Amino acid sequence: MVTVLPGPLLPVMAAQWGLRDVQSGAFFAAVFAASTVGSIFSPHWLRKNLPLGYGAMTCGVLLLMAGEMARAAVGHVMALIAFALIGLGIGLSVTATNLSVGMMAEDAGPGERARRISLVNLWWGVGAVACPWLIAAAERAGVLRWLLAALAAGTASMFWALLPLWRGSRLGVMAAPRASLRSEAGVLAFFAAFLFLYVGVETAVGGWITTYTIRFSGMALADASLMVSAYWLALLAGRWLGSLALVKVAERTVLLAGLGVSLLAVAVLVAPHGRGAVLTAVAAAGAGFGPVFPIGVSRMLARVRDHRNTGWVFAVTASGGAVLPWLTGLVSTRTGSLRDGFGVAMAAMAAILVLAVGEGRLLGRPRQRPADPS
Repeated sequence: MVTVLPGPLLPVMAAQWGLRDVQSGAFFAAVFAASTVGSIFSPHWLRKNLPLGYGAMTCGVLLLMAGEMARAAVGHVMALIAFALIGLGIGLSVTATNLSVGMMAEDAGPGERARRISLVNLWWGVGAVACPWLIAAAERAGVLRWLLAALAAGTASMFWALLPLWRGSRLGVMAAPRASLRSEAGVLAFFAAFLFLYVGVETAVGGWITTYTIRFSGMALADASLMVSAYWLALLAGRWLGSLALVKVAERTVLLAGLGVSLLAVAVLVAPHGRGAVLTAVAAAGAGFGPVFPIGVSRMLARVRDHRNTGWVFAVTASGGAVLPWLTGLVSTRTGSLRDGFGVAMAAMAAILVLAVGEGRLLGRPRQRPADPS
């Protein structure tokens, strides 16, 4: 919920403080920049960064509540600091969560690590889908401040529950051996490119689909907005189905199937089609995207020797969500067609599929981690 908080809150803050678009856009920059810093440092102190991330989120949400009662200039500055704290918390905690869950499944059966990461990210998606609806309902009822208070209480509860890790309680993961960043540069670069492209495509399709359906299907804004809901709900369904499939089906098979479905779906959006075809393509794209990120993280952890080196991968991954949507808009502006802009997503999907197919040839067989002496 905290991850997607800036989007639905933006119109409320802009109206209250009279912000221009360039001022509102600074909120996203604050979240992204701080999240990048958090992602880089998160793997180095997993036990401390899990609670610390939720502590930063709590401070950020509380500061948002205080800023809402302040004058425009002061409130705007307070909101910038608040979103920077939220972004820092996201970078620390989300990265640490994925790494911790993946490492705890180190000795589990084939596909179990990807399945567990899928389940964790499934619940992340539930919060992401629920947040805009709850913000809209709270704003209509005039209880937005109470919703933010409840959100702060939730993040504070997570901080308190995870605080024993800070004091040195066992995390339940094997201590990773030391390895230099240079020695693992090839593997890290491969998965940085893979996850950068994936997050960029996922964000580009979700971010531009409302505009796309209004322009090419003649839908009203309210109906076009339902496309976004359908997209994210399909992604949740795909993530859940992927976690079920991983019990019996190999990671690589589930990954290639998801990528193949998504590539075909995005290709449909590039060509002219009616409303039914567009809705089907949007749902298929979301469902295909579902298992890709968890499996990508799982396959990266199967190859790296030192998880502390993965912070740069998560930092680069997050930037995909900023670069590819912008590039989609740039191509659309230059060509005069948003369909051409969606060609960026199709090309990126094709590149991801090539990387997935060629992983074995490019990187060789995954390493075999020695048994834990304890």
